[in-house]
Amino acid sequence: MRKLFGLVLIFCMMLTVSAQDEDITTAQDLADENGQFVMVDDVELYYVTEGDNSNPAVILIHGFGGSTFTWRDNISVIADAGYYVVALDLPPFGLSDKSAEISHTREAYADYVVGLMDSLAIERASIVGHSMGGGVTAYLAVTHPERVDKLVFVAGGVASEEMETTETDADASSPLGAFASLDLDPDGMVQIIENTLVPATFASLIESAYYDASIMTDEVIAGYARPIQIDGWANGFVAYWLTEDSDSITLDDFVEAIDVPVLIIWGEEDTWVPISMGFAMNDALDNTILITYPQVGHVPMEETVEAFNSDLIAFLEGN
Repeated sequence: MRKLFGLVLIFCMMLTVSAQDEDITTAQDLADENGQFVMVDDVELYYVTEGDNSNPAVILIHGFGGSTFTWRDNISVIADAGYYVVALDLPPFGLSDKSAEISHTREAYADYVVGLMDSLAIERASIVGHSMGGGVTAYLAVTHPERVDKLVFVAGGVASEEMETTETDADASSPLGAFASLDLDPDGMVQIIENTLVPATFASLIESAYYDASIMTDEVIAGYARPIQIDGWANGFVAYWLTEDSDSITLDDFVEAIDVPVLIIWGEEDTWVPISMGFAMNDALDNTILITYPQVGHVPMEETVEAFNSDLIAFLEGN
């Protein structure tokens, strides 16, 4: 998803309107009623919980640009089905840490999730990862297999070597290459997005994630744009963008390490992450279920809420 962030910055540079003055506040002031903060390895994580903590745990991990808000139509339904649901914000997204000094690698993200599990006394959980969160889920499952009951990948996961090669070749001619050629320093990047990225333009950047863009109401736009009200948010985003990630988990690595049930969910009109990744994972693994939704884009948990919740809960229950 760093490629998408590069596109964000290119888009911001082309805007002709200046950012409006936005009220800058703290993450604590924006927290939800059921939201809490916890320190994990000196990193402040924001999370929400719902359900009885003695029930089987389900952890929801958002994708690039997402947050706990991504799961707003799912958390209560899953909890009502008899689960303890935990959704967290990975830094620098949502209301979690915006520091440029912390690690934003997939390995670190997996460790943050495990650290949160430790703080909540969760020994094992079913992990649900969307988009970028799918990569985090895969990393967690390979590096901490003893903490995983079941795995759910939503429009994201583990690429085969063939897909990784194709993506690398494509990056060379993408707008990301043009951005890199400008050789801006971090402070320059921060200034660009601070001065141009407001809720309205933020919305236009994520609109393509949806097959039916009418889902993006004013409420949804405000929910996704909430982090840009927090002091220092741009510093965190730029730090994320500049992070050189640790070696990624390959599909072969994943297949060799995983022996738990896996559910793969994808929108058939996804233009952000190719559905071929889901098919490749399904073909490579033995104990999998693959569900695809027609006329659905990159965020099925928002676009086809009832079907998504029903299919997820059925999988968690073993049906």
